[in-house]
Amino acid sequence: MTPGHTIAIAGSRDVPRDTANTLFEQHLAPFLSGGRVWLLGGSRGLDQWALEWLLEQNETVWLVLAYTRVDQPKGLHPWFDEVERVVELRLPKRKNASAIRNRHMVDLSQIVFGFWSGQGGTTVKMLKHALRKRREVHAIPVFRDSRPFRRL
Repeated sequence: MTPGHTIAIAGSRDVPRDTANTLFEQHLAPFLSGGRVWLLGGSRGLDQWALEWLLEQNETVWLVLAYTRVDQPKGLHPWFDEVERVVELRLPKRKNASAIRNRHMVDLSQIVFGFWSGQGGTTVKMLKHALRKRREVHAIPVFRDSRPFRRL
């Protein structure tokens, strides 16, 4: 991977597909076709929609898994053959495994996108880690029902 060519994406699980696709067109489209590697955590919700969208754009995608392929939900298994690489971190099964995975993704990236709806905290933690690591950070708020999310 060359500098500036790896982008990590994280986001809330409760983002609807159509909302996610609109946000991707607005915020990710300018980064397409640059020979980049896109890192995704493989969670449901925004990660899943980003995976579909990026593959439709013929982009290079790596899935970074906290555990192994076998431990992933069955719905994710068909995507393993569609992505360029599946990175299995094989972490011990514990509550903070996704946060550890997200930090690993940041460490591999030069640019980090976080799409946050106000629910959950791993996306915010990932963005904070990216700022500490002096990565280029794009924090995108996701609005639902025309109301802004609650506090950060």
